[in-house]
Amino acid sequence: MAKALGSKLDRGFSMGSVTKTLTPKAHGLYPSKGNGLGEYGTITFPTIVEAYNRTSDYKRWKLGQDYYFGADRSWGDFQVHSFARFVTGAVDGESKEITTLFPSKNSSEKAWYVALRTRGSIILPQPLSAGAITLNTSDPDPANHTLVYNVSGVLTLSQLQVFTVFIGDQFEDTADGTNYPDDLIAKPVGSVALTLTSVNTGSMTMVFDLSRPQGRVEKNGRVYWKKLPYDSSSPTSWNTTSGRHLCSAFKLFCCCPDHLGGAMADMESMKYGAGQERFPLPTASRDVVSAWESQGVGYYRQWRTLATRIDERRECKHIHAMRWECGIPWFEPDDYQVFTTGGNLGSASVFEDKFSLEEIMEYFRKRKLGYDRYILSMALAVGIQPFPGSDVRDGIRSDVRPMLWNDHEEPLASWCRQNDWWLKRGSQQMRIFNSSSGKFESTVTVGGVDYPMIEEVEAGSTGAPVIVP
Repeated sequence: MAKALGSKLDRGFSMGSVTKTLTPKAHGLYPSKGNGLGEYGTITFPTIVEAYNRTSDYKRWKLGQDYYFGADRSWGDFQVHSFARFVTGAVDGESKEITTLFPSKNSSEKAWYVALRTRGSIILPQPLSAGAITLNTSDPDPANHTLVYNVSGVLTLSQLQVFTVFIGDQFEDTADGTNYPDDLIAKPVGSVALTLTSVNTGSMTMVFDLSRPQGRVEKNGRVYWKKLPYDSSSPTSWNTTSGRHLCSAFKLFCCCPDHLGGAMADMESMKYGAGQERFPLPTASRDVVSAWESQGVGYYRQWRTLATRIDERRECKHIHAMRWECGIPWFEPDDYQVFTTGGNLGSASVFEDKFSLEEIMEYFRKRKLGYDRYILSMALAVGIQPFPGSDVRDGIRSDVRPMLWNDHEEPLASWCRQNDWWLKRGSQQMRIFNSSSGKFESTVTVGGVDYPMIEEVEAGSTGAPVIVP
């Protein structure tokens, strides 16, 4: 027996070394035969320190600061100035956007798009009046305290109905007239922004969260954006004594995975190796929450549901960079990262990897080749819903907002409602739904004149979107 065993070992059947330790895996569940094999994705569980570092806002804030000030290899490219027009508008039916491209190795288009709805895109036509505002502060829970603004005589019923699109957005008292951008107050220290939470067309009122005000403060000669203290006995509210008009605050959205909480298919690359990146599938840690998400398998996947309220969304480094340009950066966050393998905060690198010449040229070749990410960012900035939580192809619309369709073929009219957007997947073909004609159209008629639903304009031209810090 011993001789036979020896001859077998001589032919190469030997045990591996027992002196080497096994390489540790990340904490999590791994699919195997009889346990998840063949299912989409897997689950990994970060340690407490890993989870803390992953959600740290400091690293995002620091990278955003580096982007803005041009530190090391961080850089941003040109900006696209545009108008998004609507068949039925909140005031004038025109939203003013600036979209900034941030080159990235991790995007199939080699860039992420940050869409900015500029401050004052929406300006209410009448000054704020104390008589039109009611403060409700009797509830024991401050989170339920509200400001109710009666807009009778300020907005028409049809205009107020459109404001349901802006639920979750912030509005501030920083315009002294209705002319954009001339009447926007520059560096309005002491301004107050409140979040719109509901719209009541029966009473012609808009309801705002009074308990979570934000606004501008000045420190060492620089203006910052800050969460303001709340005192229910003397709540912070808008200025109603100086002829101020209510206007929309800056609103930012980025299509990078960190902010979007999801990923879109790589429709530009000819490399078929990374299947999960090219055709993203749902992760095992998240249930597919709607028929729309299920039908989008292979085109996009979500791993985090976006909060409706802007002030509850986690901001990425690109948005932090744009905050500096808008003149509303946050104070330096104090949730510094914890380093478990040596090093310290001061010496840790926070810069982007260097781009090779080939990667730079690839970025310029693919820039705005398709509109999938560009329009996604713009849609979320202006109030269009890209991820409806119901089976919209059965005519079920649980969300009051217009939505962004990304079908290859034009959606049926019976599925659609006024101001829905349709982007033909993988193309630059954009349309808006007009309920009067019952179809998607590329133009919007204003005063008897047809205008493109999305029109790119030269920076600095008359009426072009502009950032007023």
